[in-house]
Amino acid sequence: MNQKKPLKITLSGILRWIFGLFFIIIASGMVTEREYFSAVFIFMAAFVSFPPISNVLESELNISISGSVRFLLVIILLVGSIAVEFNHSSSAVIYAHTSSGSHNTTQDDNVSYWEWEWYAPSHIGNTKVPSGYE
Repeated sequence: MNQKKPLKITLSGILRWIFGLFFIIIASGMVTEREYFSAVFIFMAAFVSFPPISNVLESELNISISGSVRFLLVIILLVGSIAVEFNHSSSAVIYAHTSSGSHNTTQDDNVSYWEWEWYAPSHIGNTKVPSGYE
Protein backbone atom coordinates (compact mmCIF):
# COMPACT_ATOMS: atom_id res chain seq x y z
CA MET A 1 0.00 0.00 0.00
CA ASN A 2 1.07 3.54 -0.66
CA GLN A 3 1.73 5.43 2.50
CA LYS A 4 2.21 9.16 2.26
CA LYS A 5 5.23 10.67 3.90
CA PRO A 6 4.35 12.97 6.76
CA LEU A 7 4.65 16.66 5.96
CA LYS A 8 7.90 17.97 7.38
CA ILE A 9 7.64 21.58 8.57
CA THR A 10 10.93 23.24 9.43
CA LEU A 11 12.00 26.80 10.10
CA SER A 12 14.16 26.80 6.98
CA GLY A 13 11.21 25.56 4.92
CA ILE A 14 8.98 28.32 6.26
CA LEU A 15 11.65 30.97 5.61
CA ARG A 16 12.18 29.65 2.09
CA TRP A 17 8.45 30.00 1.35
CA ILE A 18 8.31 33.51 2.83
CA PHE A 19 11.41 34.80 1.03
CA GLY A 20 10.55 32.99 -2.20
CA LEU A 21 7.13 34.64 -2.34
CA PHE A 22 8.66 37.97 -1.30
CA PHE A 23 11.22 37.79 -4.12
CA ILE A 24 8.53 36.87 -6.66
CA ILE A 25 6.43 39.87 -5.62
CA ILE A 26 9.44 42.20 -5.69
CA ALA A 27 10.55 40.93 -9.11
CA SER A 28 7.03 41.32 -10.50
CA GLY A 29 6.99 44.91 -9.25
CA MET A 30 10.35 45.54 -10.86
CA VAL A 31 9.02 44.26 -14.18
CA THR A 32 6.08 46.67 -13.96
CA GLU A 33 8.56 49.49 -13.27
CA ARG A 34 10.60 48.35 -16.32
CA GLU A 35 13.65 47.34 -14.31
CA TYR A 36 14.08 44.16 -16.32
CA PHE A 37 17.76 43.48 -15.66
CA SER A 38 17.38 43.68 -11.88
CA ALA A 39 14.17 41.66 -12.04
CA VAL A 40 16.03 38.77 -13.70
CA PHE A 41 18.37 38.50 -10.70
CA ILE A 42 15.48 38.74 -8.23
CA PHE A 43 13.54 36.06 -10.13
CA MET A 44 16.62 33.83 -10.00
CA ALA A 45 16.82 34.40 -6.23
CA ALA A 46 13.13 33.45 -6.03
CA PHE A 47 13.77 30.28 -8.04
CA VAL A 48 16.55 29.29 -5.64
CA SER A 49 14.49 30.17 -2.54
CA PHE A 50 10.93 29.11 -3.38
CA PRO A 51 10.55 25.38 -2.52
CA PRO A 52 8.21 24.25 -5.34
CA ILE A 53 10.42 25.79 -8.03
CA SER A 54 13.76 24.90 -6.43
CA ASN A 55 12.66 21.28 -5.86
CA VAL A 56 11.76 20.92 -9.55
CA LEU A 57 15.04 22.52 -10.62
CA GLU A 58 17.08 20.32 -8.27
CA SER A 59 15.36 17.14 -9.44
CA GLU A 60 15.69 18.06 -13.14
CA LEU A 61 19.35 19.03 -12.81
CA ASN A 62 20.03 16.15 -10.41
CA ILE A 63 21.74 18.38 -7.82
CA SER A 64 21.22 19.12 -4.16
CA ILE A 65 21.94 22.57 -2.71
CA SER A 66 22.66 22.89 1.00
CA GLY A 67 21.12 25.66 3.07
CA SER A 68 24.33 27.66 3.43
CA VAL A 69 25.09 27.46 -0.31
CA ARG A 70 21.50 28.46 -1.08
CA PHE A 71 21.80 31.46 1.28
CA LEU A 72 25.11 32.52 -0.29
CA LEU A 73 23.65 32.16 -3.79
CA VAL A 74 20.66 34.35 -2.89
CA ILE A 75 22.96 37.03 -1.41
CA ILE A 76 25.11 37.01 -4.57
CA LEU A 77 22.01 37.33 -6.75
CA LEU A 78 20.71 40.25 -4.65
CA VAL A 79 24.07 42.02 -4.89
CA GLY A 80 24.02 41.37 -8.63
CA SER A 81 20.57 42.91 -8.85
CA ILE A 82 21.80 46.06 -7.11
CA ALA A 83 24.95 46.22 -9.26
CA VAL A 84 22.95 45.86 -12.47
CA GLU A 85 20.56 48.58 -11.37
CA PHE A 86 23.38 51.10 -10.81
CA ASN A 87 24.92 50.30 -14.19
CA HIS A 88 21.57 50.20 -15.96
CA SER A 89 20.64 53.73 -14.86
CA SER A 90 23.60 55.12 -16.81
CA SER A 91 21.21 55.91 -19.68
CA ALA A 92 20.00 58.89 -17.66
CA VAL A 93 22.01 62.10 -17.82
CA ILE A 94 22.09 63.93 -14.51
CA TYR A 95 23.88 67.22 -14.12
CA ALA A 96 24.08 69.23 -10.92
CA HIS A 97 26.03 72.39 -10.32
CA THR A 98 25.54 73.67 -6.81
CA SER A 99 27.68 76.79 -6.92
CA SER A 100 25.39 78.50 -9.40
CA GLY A 101 22.25 77.03 -7.87
CA SER A 102 21.03 75.15 -10.92
CA HIS A 103 20.02 71.56 -11.53
CA ASN A 104 19.37 69.87 -14.86
CA THR A 105 18.01 66.33 -15.19
CA THR A 106 17.40 64.54 -18.48
CA GLN A 107 15.93 61.06 -18.54
CA ASP A 108 13.80 59.41 -21.22
CA ASP A 109 13.26 62.72 -23.09
CA ASN A 110 11.90 64.38 -19.95
CA VAL A 111 13.81 67.50 -18.94
CA SER A 112 13.53 69.27 -15.59
CA TYR A 113 15.21 72.51 -14.52
CA TRP A 114 15.36 73.98 -11.03
CA GLU A 115 16.76 77.28 -9.85
CA TRP A 116 17.39 77.95 -6.18
CA GLU A 117 19.25 80.21 -3.81
CA TRP A 118 21.31 79.14 -0.83
CA TYR A 119 20.61 80.64 2.58
CA ALA A 120 22.79 80.09 5.63
CA PRO A 121 20.82 79.54 8.86
CA SER A 122 21.10 82.41 11.31
CA HIS A 123 22.73 80.33 14.07
CA ILE A 124 25.85 79.53 11.99
CA GLY A 125 28.75 81.65 13.17
CA ASN A 126 27.02 82.45 16.45
CA THR A 127 29.53 81.55 19.15
CA LYS A 128 27.50 82.70 22.13
CA VAL A 129 26.37 79.99 24.53
CA PRO A 130 22.62 80.02 25.24
CA SER A 131 21.63 81.31 28.66
CA GLY A 132 21.49 78.61 31.31
CA TYR A 133 24.39 76.65 29.82
CA GLU A 134 27.17 79.01 30.92
